[in-house]
Amino acid sequence: MFDPQQLDETIYLSGVMMETNSDTLFEDLKTISKKYAKIKPQIKHLKKPVYTVVATSSKKLFMGDMTEKANKQMASLKIEKGQWIVKVPVKYHTQALLPAKVAEFRKKFYQDWLPYQDFDQDDAWQDLEVYHYRKRRFRKATKMVMELWFCIKPIQKDKV
Repeated sequence: MFDPQQLDETIYLSGVMMETNSDTLFEDLKTISKKYAKIKPQIKHLKKPVYTVVATSSKKLFMGDMTEKANKQMASLKIEKGQWIVKVPVKYHTQALLPAKVAEFRKKFYQDWLPYQDFDQDDAWQDLEVYHYRKRRFRKATKMVMELWFCIKPIQKDKV
């Protein structure tokens, strides 16, 4: 389920960023969503298909779209090629169940998997919620797909 891999390309994101903390996180998510909705039409250099990302850390929130390069007039985030991540597809049947599924995967990752690995949580971003749309195989409609990307770094072993 949790398979560490390194990004094979640098990822650029353009959108909005704000400070947060554990006490204000849920209210801040509402605020940043409104700010993102206002600037989304101005995001240039969109990567196709469009990927929307919500990145969280203990002190910051970011919401934006993947782009070919940074948009200088708005907040940007760059995740370097070679960054260690664990990508987890989050399957759900109704959107109302999505928050519970995300919470379940976060708990399994941070409590049940990560403490027993040669990796630690990355300093910059804890995880990214990555949303995109894909065409269904047997229908003409599209379906929203969500992945959790956990940002990790190898634990530095003391050199003897």
